[in-house]
Amino acid sequence: MDENSFVKFLKSEFPFEDGIGIGDDTSIIKKGDGFQLITKDILIEGVHFDQSYFTPEEVAARALAVNLSDIAAMGGKPEYFFLGIGFPENFKDEKLFRFFKELKNRSNKWNVKLAGGDISSSPDKLFISITMVGSSINPIRRDGARTGDLIGISRVTGESSLGLELLKRGIDIPYYSGRHKVPDPELASGNIFSGFVNSMIDVSDGLVIDLGRIMDNSNKGARIKYENIPVTEDMRTICEKYGLIETDHVLAGGEDFSLLFTISSDKEKEMKKSAVKYHIIGDVIDGEGVSIEYHGREFEPERKGFDHFE
Repeated sequence: MDENSFVKFLKSEFPFEDGIGIGDDTSIIKKGDGFQLITKDILIEGVHFDQSYFTPEEVAARALAVNLSDIAAMGGKPEYFFLGIGFPENFKDEKLFRFFKELKNRSNKWNVKLAGGDISSSPDKLFISITMVGSSINPIRRDGARTGDLIGISRVTGESSLGLELLKRGIDIPYYSGRHKVPDPELASGNIFSGFVNSMIDVSDGLVIDLGRIMDNSNKGARIKYENIPVTEDMRTICEKYGLIETDHVLAGGEDFSLLFTISSDKEKEMKKSAVKYHIIGDVIDGEGVSIEYHGREFEPERKGFDHFE
């Protein structure tokens, strides 16, 4: 069983009658004239970060940012959050205070409030769970892609995974390690996109696998052109220098938290007039799956993204 199949199993076993439950970036609950958005992300030491190259401040910022990105992917506004943290012996006292000081700094920066939670000691690993609550008048779901839609992405992918790979090799290039350690949730862009797009997701597990989630939820297929995906010359140079495969990072790297969306051609013409930045990389077709064209030929990447069940 893969992660997608497991999510389908959960949706069938736990129907949610009060709104939209399992299966999107956030749950959606009708509230007054708008909707309440609720999401939860877990960070586990050894899976999502390593204390050998993450400071307490970077762990705090990352924990908050990945949850905020889910709100951004729905075109919503974050409001408050609940924190659960289990800390091991090596994270007591000074490190714990540093974590909470940076959590406050980032909360102020992103205008979101800590509303409560729970704290506990942990046997050997740092464990963080955040429940984020936000709101939206028009939440954008994954299941709205339509045949003929254009596929767009807000910014580059692959830089976070490149930063992680370099760190694992003992190479710290500040820009790339920073892109991995502290993601930048695209709240402002998500809010603008919500007025135009038909579907949206944040790229957390990889461009191909996350685009596939939009297509699966929408019962559509996608075709993208690799040359249209934004890749910097600097990233190409770094990959070449260290013998890394550029396409693996761009298509399957994940954790860049770029916003990936589909939009009609008419709406895209309107959105061009706004200040928001994005790149059109393909289109939505009848069918299923994601096909990739690279140098005029169909391309099958070795990796498609991160799956917790693999």
